[in-house]
Amino acid sequence: MATNLLFDCAYSDLWVHPENWKTLTSQKSLKLDWRIECKFYDPLFKEKYPKGFLFRRKLNRFRTLEDRKAVIETWLKEIPKLFEEKGYNPITKKYVVKPIPEPEPEAEKLHPKLNFVKALKIAYPLLTVSPGVIKEIRRIVAKVDKSAIALKLDFPICEIHSGYIRDLLDPLDLTPNEYNKYLTHLSIVLSDLVEKRMVFHNPIKDIKKKKTVKKIRETMEVSELQKVFKILKTDYYTFFRYGMIFFHSGARSAELFRVQKKDVNLAKQEYKVTILKGSVSKEVIKVILPNVLKFWTEIIGECTNEDDYLFTRGLQPSLTPTQPRQIGLRWKRLVKDKYNVTADFYALKHLFLDELDRASDAALNLSKGMASHETDVTETVYLVGRNKRKNEALKKINIQFLNL
Repeated sequence: MATNLLFDCAYSDLWVHPENWKTLTSQKSLKLDWRIECKFYDPLFKEKYPKGFLFRRKLNRFRTLEDRKAVIETWLKEIPKLFEEKGYNPITKKYVVKPIPEPEPEAEKLHPKLNFVKALKIAYPLLTVSPGVIKEIRRIVAKVDKSAIALKLDFPICEIHSGYIRDLLDPLDLTPNEYNKYLTHLSIVLSDLVEKRMVFHNPIKDIKKKKTVKKIRETMEVSELQKVFKILKTDYYTFFRYGMIFFHSGARSAELFRVQKKDVNLAKQEYKVTILKGSVSKEVIKVILPNVLKFWTEIIGECTNEDDYLFTRGLQPSLTPTQPRQIGLRWKRLVKDKYNVTADFYALKHLFLDELDRASDAALNLSKGMASHETDVTETVYLVGRNKRKNEALKKINIQFLNL
């Protein structure tokens, strides 16, 4: 995972050699090459260092294990401060300071005669949707803005119609999937503008989505996953631990990254997550399966505060949340690029739900509940105790094939 800095610079996670430095006790280990390092990225030096500049601090000059371990503990805290707070650039060996921001112009108010792009830009940040949806809408609105400038389209938001939408999207040369994604996300903003009486009708409703081919999601073989997890357990334990928790949760990383210590009840084998889908958010009680109760117990034991998020930098607890996108980057760097694995990390979820379906009672449909999919109307309204019965059944399910 890269941490963003000033002027589009960034640095990767810190890593220590030897990796098992915490547990080394033999004096022979002093003969190893001890160092702490990371990659530093500066867009001005992209050609010279396309894979990043290697920032390294060697520790061999320290003569005892105690000294080396103490220095590592200190540097793991101080190096991020060096980059983030002091603005140090190891390529130029200079300290940069944050520029004083210019005063922001007075915000333009939303009204029906406002330029349609300006109206979209004002409306979308205020939507009650997930951060991921906001990010995607930001990207789409920026593309629409460029298209409008190229086509010299300028009209008030109250006059927007399906013809204008088609005019804006057609030149973008979008794939059918992308085209449909643009329609979906623009519709979210325009529906909000209809409610605010800026628009009389959502024009997206008059546009047909394009036909797409639903691709089969690539999954992993059980034997392949076992091999990968054994390697991670030895070399990257916190990632292995997160992988085991994720695999046995049926949840999304975005949901697990929002879980705090106070949301977990180990005694009941339960934890609470907030699920955000579109403009709807809800709290759901999810089950901790017996296979991974020890990992949940372990990470809860590492928390120092009830408000600690369980998975932050280094996939360890802290009060500062981080972005779940780091999981995909880690999987690519540590698994896909190293071991010729082509499946994405998210494939683990589908493999687990399939194995859960094999191991459980089909009548209860536990895999559906574990993934927090909606039930039918009858079950929702009349069978209010069924979710509790499903959870109690889940607490007894033991997925045997991945016991590591």
